[in-house]
Amino acid sequence: MDVKYLTYIITIAQEQNMTKAAEKLFVSQSSLSYYLSKLEQDLGTPLFFRTKNKLLPTPAGQLYLDAAYEVIEIKERLYQNISNLENKAHIVIATTSLWGTKMFSDIVPKLKEAFPDVTFELSQAEIIFLQNEISSGKIDFSLLSLSSPDEISDSMEILRKEEMLLAVPGNHPYVLSHPGDTIDQKDVASILFNENFLLSRKGSANRMLADQLFLRYSQRLPDHICEVNGLPLTCDMVAQGVGIAFMPSSGKSLENMIHYYSFSPGLYRYNVLLHKKNLTFNRPEQAFLELARQYFSS
Repeated sequence: MDVKYLTYIITIAQEQNMTKAAEKLFVSQSSLSYYLSKLEQDLGTPLFFRTKNKLLPTPAGQLYLDAAYEVIEIKERLYQNISNLENKAHIVIATTSLWGTKMFSDIVPKLKEAFPDVTFELSQAEIIFLQNEISSGKIDFSLLSLSSPDEISDSMEILRKEEMLLAVPGNHPYVLSHPGDTIDQKDVASILFNENFLLSRKGSANRMLADQLFLRYSQRLPDHICEVNGLPLTCDMVAQGVGIAFMPSSGKSLENMIHYYSFSPGLYRYNVLLHKKNLTFNRPEQAFLELARQYFSS
């Protein structure tokens, strides 16, 4: 599929100058001018307004440009999908949570055994740092946590519903007077409201769930909030008595020093798998999908 001449018109529009466009395309200015004139003659209408200093698209030219971009995008997607039919692949996966890293380390050995030529690239970061790469299609699969199933899109699927817990230092007065394993959400927003809360950054599923709880029962957020990046660090700080944290069950640790409460009513986040839109899965990608879907059920 040759789209060379479409790029000629796109480059002219981008540079707004025939000389600069010709230099960028590595063609002579006379050849580029001849092609544009012939195209306009075939179409029966000019594609650019000729001003003293610039070439600007006419309405017909803008229609042509829009169509040219679409055709080039179709070609790139087609070539990518054809390439994906091969077993050789480079699969880029991102995760925002510990559970995603654990899943990746557990299932990749199986994938490497079945597809030794495939390379995998994993990155872990907060969602705010991954959004641009996900939306631009640089990441093939993302393992994310969401605060509500209402956030699920067509390119996502829920892998599990994960319980959120309240992590309190084991020697905290509340633990000594309430040794059970359940805490009412209202108590968190009233009895413990003035405690120091160790919360994830704004925008994360954990933070959204915490903020929603406080606003539901107290109509405001606590005055003492310390934003902490990373569940292991959060657990360490809770164990040292620095504060109280909302903790997903997958991040639970140091149980000899931390008392974990289940919320009543229950509080949950959703572990989801996100894949690129318009992606035709090759065999290694399909195998990754199946292993990810089976991971929690097994």
